[in-house]
Amino acid sequence: MSASARAATPSLSDRARAACRLRARVLAGLAALLLLPFAAGAQSPDAHAEAGRAFDTLRASQPDRMPRIAEPEGAAVLRVLGDAPRFLDAVRYGPDDLAVLSDLCDRERTAITDYTGFRAQQQGQFVASVVVANMLEFQEELAVLQPFLARCIARQVPVAEGLLRQLGERQAAQLRLGGLRRSQAALLQLYAGVASCLSDARFGPSYCGLLDVMAELAPVHARALPLASRAMVTRMLPAVEQVPAGPRRQAVQRIAEAMAIDRCTSLCLLGAGP
Repeated sequence: MSASARAATPSLSDRARAACRLRARVLAGLAALLLLPFAAGAQSPDAHAEAGRAFDTLRASQPDRMPRIAEPEGAAVLRVLGDAPRFLDAVRYGPDDLAVLSDLCDRERTAITDYTGFRAQQQGQFVASVVVANMLEFQEELAVLQPFLARCIARQVPVAEGLLRQLGERQAAQLRLGGLRRSQAALLQLYAGVASCLSDARFGPSYCGLLDVMAELAPVHARALPLASRAMVTRMLPAVEQVPAGPRRQAVQRIAEAMAIDRCTSLCLLGAGP
């Protein structure tokens, strides 16, 4: 190896120092997260953004694995990212806050995609079997993140509807290409997760708690989906009569009823455009 090549190649000591610096950033971010509930403005979206940055730093410090809920560092980050009571229920959002809500939802969606897509891209394409394996492997982590995203989108819907009433046609067309489309795609992925729970016994109770959340929110979610997407959700799920009697059948029934409504206004019409 030439002298110039050796100079361009980081030494073991350089890599060790870089790893230590990254580790220090992780620990500093985790310390900040642990103090957030006691700080002024703990419900601020900035606190959720800090958790997102800590998640990214934790990932960068260990790129060959994902943060796990069973480990202290991963749990500290994931519990904040999934804290719907703090960041959704305790905050009043109006039409001017749609961008803030979109950031919250996008941050959660990105983290979920990091888990489901971990090592799934091979030769430029996502391998479906790897995605399914990731869903099974990381179902405890997804059980924290997915309900937050479902609730976040449900908070987006009335806020976006209120904003839409204030917008002219040109601004509405721009909204169609932004957060609404991302939320619509995310909803379909969440309902696909529900379908996986119903069809695969390897998904445990924590993950399958998503079914109850989606059943609760289905009437709101349906308002954001074009009729074709509602029909897609219906096709994903088993027929109600095929689900054994009990809470699961009741949940599927609620989703089916919400998605069967053919009234299409506001966000539904906006999402149906080209």
